[in-house]
Formats: sequence, C-alpha cells, structure tokens
Amino acid sequence: MRISPIAVALALGLIATSASAAGDQKTQCVLRATEALPKLAGLKVARSGTRPMPAEQLANWKGQSKPIIVDIDVGTPDFNERYSYVYASGPTGGTFVQRVVPSR
Repeated sequence: MRISPIAVALALGLIATSASAAGDQKTQCVLRATEALPKLAGLKVARSGTRPMPAEQLANWKGQSKPIIVDIDVGTPDFNERYSYVYASGPTGGTFVQRVVPSR
C-alpha cells in the first residue's frame, strides 16, 4: 500500500493547524488577561504563562468551555506581584476573564 504525497501533506497541514490554533488560543488568553490588569503607572509585565484549571476548581465550573488559568508576573519599581486570571471562551465567541485571588 502506497500513501500519496498529497495525503501526507494534508495530514501534516491538519496537525500544524490544530497545534497553531491551540497556540493562538493561549496567546489570545494572555492578551485578554493583560488587558484586565490594573492600570498602574510604571506597571511592566515580566512574564506570563497559561496552565489548566486545577481539578478541584474545575469540578465546580459551570461553563461550557474548559477554562484556562493565565498567570502574569508584573512589577513596578516598588513591588512585584503575580496576577492570575480565569479565561474561558463561549460558543458564540465571547470571552470570560476574571481575576482569581489566591486563598489564604
């Protein structure tokens, strides 16, 4: 059995597209969370990243899409802090971004 080069190219294209879409979603999450940061003079983003929502919080999630946690490390000359946000997208393209305050 011989696999045509066209079939291989299509399969690789689909894999690349799905990987790119996942990367684009995470980028969109970080951008939306960055827009939600407090507007403070001199605030600079040092680092950002995404992670899945912890299982114990996911058990209480009522939304339709699977949420992502966005962590943004920011700093000013006076302090450094981490802001965490829940990001979820809706079926109509709307997004939900809310700050998560760690429990003490």
